Amino acid sequence: MAAARRFRLVDRLVVHEGPIQFSALAERMISARTRYLVLDLDRTLHLGRNMGELLGWELTALRAFGLDELARMEPERHTGRLLFDPSRLGGSLRYLWHGSAAWTKPGLHYFACGKLPAKNDWLRAWTYRRFGPEPVRTVQRIPQDTLFGLMAGVPAATLRLLAERVWDRHEPDQVITREDLAALRERCPGLEVVITSASPRVVVEVACARLGADHAEGSEPGRINSGPEKIARLSARFPDALRPGVETVGITDTGYGEDHCWADHFTRVGDVNSDAPFSPFVDARSPIDSVHSALLLTRLEQRRRDAGRAGWLDPRRSEPARAERRVLSATDLSHQLAHFAAELEPLERDPIANAWPIARLARDARRALCDERTRGTLARARGLTATP
Repeated sequence: MAAARRFRLVDRLVVHEGPIQFSALAERMISARTRYLVLDLDRTLHLGRNMGELLGWELTALRAFGLDELARMEPERHTGRLLFDPSRLGGSLRYLWHGSAAWTKPGLHYFACGKLPAKNDWLRAWTYRRFGPEPVRTVQRIPQDTLFGLMAGVPAATLRLLAERVWDRHEPDQVITREDLAALRERCPGLEVVITSASPRVVVEVACARLGADHAEGSEPGRINSGPEKIARLSARFPDALRPGVETVGITDTGYGEDHCWADHFTRVGDVNSDAPFSPFVDARSPIDSVHSALLLTRLEQRRRDAGRAGWLDPRRSEPARAERRVLSATDLSHQLAHFAAELEPLERDPIANAWPIARLARDARRALCDERTRGTLARARGLTATP
């Protein structure tokens, strides 16, 4: 008797045109029956910005300039992590010194074991052998522990103030706003909004307050809220969120694939402004009915367009605009991904040992769907073998 399949193709995959506003995506993804909306924070609520990392650099600035001087500098501060003011040369040099002392070692580790492997399959395969089936979570621990070390001893009120300044300073990069969630509540009166992130709890609490969300889940020293931990906390805090018949929607940038497990538990998921979109393959027992992918406009992009610069995009975007929406049914996916499904089947027998081949296959399958030319090239180049 054949063993039950561990994976299946999602019923529906939607790649939206755009960039579009969050309100347009919400109209298509979130129904009046939706009970929970689960949002990631970093690079999900802001284009390309990690609020936890930015708090770390703000703590470096605190050591270099002091709280009062930072308050005087705030009106002229710009987005991004680096701070150098020639008129405050001493403080700026202290900032660079403290920043390099705190972040050089964890930064190099993260670059070598996190960012570079994301661009190179040989290095990515090595990280799976070195760190296990969830290498990203392991690699992230060093910079996360560094951040908590910088936070230690800083008064809670000061941490909150710095996190609020970071949030407000990066308003131009926001893609989901308080007004967006308020409009959603009018259409979905029973909706509860949860923000869950690997960033420190204070950062998530500030995001929750600024957006008018209902619940915040973040990291604490020794307990990082990342990957499957997000699902475990959601299930413990809201036991009905993952029950059959309860509509739960998740939206995340799923950077480096961190939140791909959401597709195995939620009714509907969407990746936004993502360089690691959700796979069309999901757990065979998943209640999911569709996967969505969208590029979301920032406040600055919308303002520039409203001012007459039609089609203007933030220069940090690496993906071009999408001309039209593509909707693929399970039948479409089955026809287009037949060779990927055939490759996946033998890997299911040992998903832990085959974690990297499965992840690579899922990534390549998604790329093939987005590029007609890629599909044929991948099939010829990879054949039916998935070993690294």
